[in-house]
Amino acid sequence: MNSFWGKLLVVDLTSKKVETRSIPKQWVEQYSGQKGLGTRILMEDFSPRIDPLSPENRMVLATSIMAGTIVSSSSKLAIVTKSPQTGTISDGSVGGHIGAELKYAGYDAVMITGKADSLSFIYIDPDKVEIRSANRLKGMGTFKTDETLKEMIGDDQVKILANGPAGENLVPFSCICSERYRQLGRGGLGAVMGSKNLKAIVIRGWLDVNVPDIEACMKIVGQIHKKDEVTNPENIMYTDGTPSLVEYSQDSGLLPTRNFQEGTFEAYENIRSEPFKKIRTHKKACFSCGIACGNYVKTKTNVVEGPEYETIVMGGSCIGNSNREKIVDFNAFCDDLGLDTISTGSVIAYMMEMTEKGGHDFGLKFGEIDKALKLIKQIAVKDGLGAEAALGVKALSEKYGGQEFAIHVKGMELPGYDPRGSWGMGISYATAPRGGCHMSAYPIEDEAWGNQEPFTFEGKAQLVVNLQNAQFAKFSMGVCDFWPIDSETLGHLFEITYGGQWPAEKVDKVGERIFNLQRIFNVMAGFSKAEDKLPERFHNDVRKSGPPKNIPMTKKAFSKALEEYYALREWDNDGRPKVKKLKELGIEEKFIKAYLQI
Repeated sequence: MNSFWGKLLVVDLTSKKVETRSIPKQWVEQYSGQKGLGTRILMEDFSPRIDPLSPENRMVLATSIMAGTIVSSSSKLAIVTKSPQTGTISDGSVGGHIGAELKYAGYDAVMITGKADSLSFIYIDPDKVEIRSANRLKGMGTFKTDETLKEMIGDDQVKILANGPAGENLVPFSCICSERYRQLGRGGLGAVMGSKNLKAIVIRGWLDVNVPDIEACMKIVGQIHKKDEVTNPENIMYTDGTPSLVEYSQDSGLLPTRNFQEGTFEAYENIRSEPFKKIRTHKKACFSCGIACGNYVKTKTNVVEGPEYETIVMGGSCIGNSNREKIVDFNAFCDDLGLDTISTGSVIAYMMEMTEKGGHDFGLKFGEIDKALKLIKQIAVKDGLGAEAALGVKALSEKYGGQEFAIHVKGMELPGYDPRGSWGMGISYATAPRGGCHMSAYPIEDEAWGNQEPFTFEGKAQLVVNLQNAQFAKFSMGVCDFWPIDSETLGHLFEITYGGQWPAEKVDKVGERIFNLQRIFNVMAGFSKAEDKLPERFHNDVRKSGPPKNIPMTKKAFSKALEEYYALREWDNDGRPKVKKLKELGIEEKFIKAYLQI
């Protein structure tokens, strides 16, 4: 008995066929769960060249092996697909209770393909799986969708993934809302859902999840939780949540200000954690989590869980906004409409800078927040100026210019950390499989907030490789980013919840294998070294404030570091993994053959 059902639910929306398939145990040995297992399922008999908005694209929902157990912070859900925003592989991850609920429904993963002939939602429980009409939900925001579905089903305990108007209208940076206040934000997952005429996925579970030895599991998990201080009430992620990072970023020159023109914000004190704590009503934790990073805040106009750091800076300093209440409005509008707050803030910031510099008059400037809030609603329905903004930063800059300050990597707008304040982060942004992403690796903690010099590339290629491998293992085995767990401890948790032997080196190898599998997906999709680059602003514009003041991060130095990174990865000079490396990692021969045909 263990916490792996070995069951994949397959839903074809075109044919309305529903079936259950077995998941080979070997896939768990190689790719663990969540991000890794989702990637492996996606790539089975699948072409990375397909149109991401076509019925042939797949959405793979995958839980972790430890989901639904007593292991803290381990029940996230991943959705893996081909991104309509970047054309790369994309994996979103969401907390809350949805991952555990899918496990309690009797499945480790769900694969959705095809396109429904009318707006629909999928209902899943241990006894049945049904494709039902969602016509009455058309155009409805995610908050109302969640509420209405619970009324329609007659069960307020169901867990829901809801798509908003932005996803229905195929906005390439639309997101999916989970349980009202948690979001799968990056990569345009909402647009993939919209392309399938899918409004929501509703899950209700009640089955038991077992581990090999429950008494031993409880004892060992308790010891690990205590050792790693998972439930420490003084943990800043509990006391403040991610808004605490605003001050850290300000002090280290990482805080995106007015479209990353600078890394410090003169009014940062208005948007750091303390002002938001004053309007906080209560805390919230994800399933079986002792960290409890979630904050509910309330203003005169809105209630949200958050705002998280990324939302605060991309809807705050990045667009010249120091108004706490309007940041909450920004957060609430994006969540309800189904828009990624990072990309939305970045698009608005680009348009503001273009207007101020005379490149193109979009009719809004830094600090004009009411206009920005109005634009958010227009983006979701592609109305007027919103239809332009819905293109995203990359496409907008190709149409109107200003590419030198179009802040994206591979078409994905960058999150809330200026890499001129953490050069290792620049390598991570450029090489992250899904584009400009801070979840692939987080060298900031070692550089800007740690003991390593942040303004050099020396040793950073190795640092990023190690962090990426560890992070991909961690996110596949299912542990939240806010638990600073080492590979040895992670492997031990996997042993007591799944079984077998999982030493640290095996755990890290799992992460490396998944990272390389996602890389060859992107190569097969048409990507190469040419796309592993940073926005020109970070090389050409020397910072005038903060710790990086007057320190250039030159393109020459970055290119040299990238070459070192490729060598450490055992990739060729064009960033293609070498066949010898893929075989050493145990990646399946059929994938290697398909890769060699490119």
